[in-house]
Amino acid sequence: MKEFKNGYIQDILTLPDELKSSVSDQDWGQTDAICQTLAAPGGAVYECLRPFANQKRLEFIISVRDSKNDWEEDGIWHDDGSRPLAFSLGLNINPDIIEGGELLLRKKNSEQQSVILPPKFGEIIIFNTGVSGYEHKVRAVTTGHRVVMAGWCYDY
Repeated sequence: MKEFKNGYIQDILTLPDELKSSVSDQDWGQTDAICQTLAAPGGAVYECLRPFANQKRLEFIISVRDSKNDWEEDGIWHDDGSRPLAFSLGLNINPDIIEGGELLLRKKNSEQQSVILPPKFGEIIIFNTGVSGYEHKVRAVTTGHRVVMAGWCYDY
């Protein structure tokens, strides 16, 4: 089993081709429906998280951050409350053209932080939350757009 280093681990999941198509077409309803199956028991995301959390359920959002938005800005440091783990599954088709959008992770009240580039399609980042003394934020996207399935584990 992989071990967390600096509060996170990264892995690659094999995702269905129709998910890549729905993201390319910006069909967010279809993208959400496919991600629902990935987050359900037996789904790729659910099973990937199983060794690290005693999750009873997952919640997620499809997060699209775009440099074309006038309101795009750096996120704020937060810890996701009582959720034991969080994850970010890359749905980025061309991550090399994204500038900004890095996930920052640190121990609370620490100046030292990990900087994680926007994940490529199928790359999952699983990271500790406030339960383990960590907090995170996402930097503003300055070029391109960043698409992830961002979610949380619940043990109740």
